[in-house]
Amino acid sequence: MNAKKKTIAFKIETTPGVDSGPTGLDAILTSGLTVTPYEGPRVSRDIDRSTFGNSEEINTGPYVTVAFDVELAGAGAPGSVPAWGSLMRACALSETIDAGVDVRYLPVSDAIESGTMYFLLDGELQKIPYCLGNPVLKLEKGQLPKISFTFTGLYQRPAVGTFAPDWSNFQSPLPVNEQNTNTFTVFGYDAVASTFEIDMSNEVTYRNLIGDERVIISDRKPKGKIVIDAPRVGEKDFFALIESHNGLTTGAIEIEHGTTPGHIINISAPKSQLSGLTHTDSDGFAAYDLPAIYLPVAGDDEVMIIVK
Repeated sequence: MNAKKKTIAFKIETTPGVDSGPTGLDAILTSGLTVTPYEGPRVSRDIDRSTFGNSEEINTGPYVTVAFDVELAGAGAPGSVPAWGSLMRACALSETIDAGVDVRYLPVSDAIESGTMYFLLDGELQKIPYCLGNPVLKLEKGQLPKISFTFTGLYQRPAVGTFAPDWSNFQSPLPVNEQNTNTFTVFGYDAVASTFEIDMSNEVTYRNLIGDERVIISDRKPKGKIVIDAPRVGEKDFFALIESHNGLTTGAIEIEHGTTPGHIINISAPKSQLSGLTHTDSDGFAAYDLPAIYLPVAGDDEVMIIVK
């Protein structure tokens, strides 16, 4: 088999764990696709013998993990669902469509949707139901913005099969630069930045018990980091913002990428805590590497992603 002939398709399930039957129209345009098709906890039989030697190992709960990157691009028209929208829904985010205006993604703690993923490797098809995952959104200077996904799903043995991928819904990404990414505010300060990252940090767990096999998301603790050119203290005192020993300061972080309707993505975290500061170098400029924690306001609102 040719290792380069690989692709995936993904579709939200009506009933969790029941194959939703993705087709080529549900194909996902990926890079760095890596699949571990059979993993899980293994136990040794630990047989007593009169000689040295191994005992057989048995997988007590096989599952599949899939990791890949998707380009972070708009939907082509305001109010249209981006081609990566179904993936976000299976990462414990709700999808709200305002026709002709925008599509919004917000975290959820209940009624989390799952999906079925098909992994095609040069004529061999592995169907992976009950997929749930975690997204990491990354915008870095001079690079293409992306979402790094990691999914866990139920194991099924691969068989001969195929589908014809149709990636026509995927839009070309815009590089991260001044022309395309001209809004970045940190606690009200218009920052010059080289890195912005949000990791939803979903706790994804495969469970195989007597009478029940499933994948769950049991918690999330969104975090990330930003790297900005260091302002002078008189311009913006980030040391006052990171200090927590004598009072905690929180604030909003917002970035907007793209300038043309249909190709704009706005990401905001209304209540963020900057949890540290490290000096770094950005093209010879002094810079701050700032880890961030994204906190709930009323709940299920730590991060909002708007595609418009």
